[in-house]
Amino acid sequence: MILTQKIKKEQKTYGTKKLIDGEYSCGDDVIVIEDVITSGASILETVVDLERSNLNVSNVIVLVDRQQGGMQRLSERGLKINSLFNITEIVTILKEEGKLSDAVYQSVLDYVINNQIQPAKGCEKPLRTKLEFKERAELLETSKIAQKIFKISLEKKSNLCVAVDVDTADKLLDIAEKVAPHICILKTHIDAISGVTDATINDLQLLAKQYNFLIMEDRKMADIGNTVKLQYKKLVNWADLVTVHSVSGGMMLKGIQEVINENTDSLDSRGVFIVAELSCNGNLISEQYIKETVKIAEEYKDIVAGLVCQSPDVISSPSLLQLTPGVNIKNANDNLGQQYQSPSDIILTKGADIAVVGRGIYQDDNPAEAAKLYKESLWNTYLERISNS
Repeated sequence: MILTQKIKKEQKTYGTKKLIDGEYSCGDDVIVIEDVITSGASILETVVDLERSNLNVSNVIVLVDRQQGGMQRLSERGLKINSLFNITEIVTILKEEGKLSDAVYQSVLDYVINNQIQPAKGCEKPLRTKLEFKERAELLETSKIAQKIFKISLEKKSNLCVAVDVDTADKLLDIAEKVAPHICILKTHIDAISGVTDATINDLQLLAKQYNFLIMEDRKMADIGNTVKLQYKKLVNWADLVTVHSVSGGMMLKGIQEVINENTDSLDSRGVFIVAELSCNGNLISEQYIKETVKIAEEYKDIVAGLVCQSPDVISSPSLLQLTPGVNIKNANDNLGQQYQSPSDIILTKGADIAVVGRGIYQDDNPAEAAKLYKESLWNTYLERISNS
């Protein structure tokens, strides 16, 4: 899809209240077209708005490059950018045609050289994406649970989280054992699996200990603090991580925090990932909701491992991890609104630290080999990201 209409600077307060007008669907590929590029800041703002609407932006076309640093800035952001002309070519043609004096020609070239754009605050890649996991784990504000994820990732050279969304306990344990050597986190939906017993949970914990990975129950809790506290007590003994929505505010996390503190002596580290953005088509999350979610994460940093999101600039703090779902090398989408992306899209463009792969692995004929393939691809892309910073 080619976006030809200007993005609105302010979200409408009437009608559909969309920031972006025009016909599009979540997951569409977008080409941004601009007339002139100087610093690239306005284009980057547009790209961020598009990505927050679950659109994929990888290419930018500009008519004229003023050669003041904008092209380089967009390239460093992971965008492919092409210009039809640059300012040097234009003034050279005008000079050769006698339309420009030598003095004016030289003054334009001097101006370009002496007025290079420095990276603007907030427009370059977040510090989080430039630092190595080891450096981020050593920050004072990094939670114990986030430190543990960084440690496991470095030891196993894996930033792969596998979502095992199967329907029986036997399938869960079978897939878990096959992918265990290659993952840092195993994501479950225990309440959607039949036949789960205490023995199932025990076997899962033994696998996690043997192969050094964490278990994350993707429960997406979203209720008042007391209710969430009661729900979490059922999970805290076996799930290292749990996902939550921020819709009910920080008191929900306070309830989880109290449960963790009550079990400090018997447990190692526990924590949460807060859902800030969704990868599915038609979700109702707004810009303001994302901002408030980040505030809550900052307030409860001692138990928050990070955020589930799709955009690189949602998380600025290097102490928080970005968990991004929707990775599939073979497919672009399913028939229920899920939009898939490649390892490069997820790590370089979207800014993910940990990538979630589900059906691309557990539905493969050889889940172990598929997990190994995804692990190596995602980890090598992470190494590429920090080496280019």
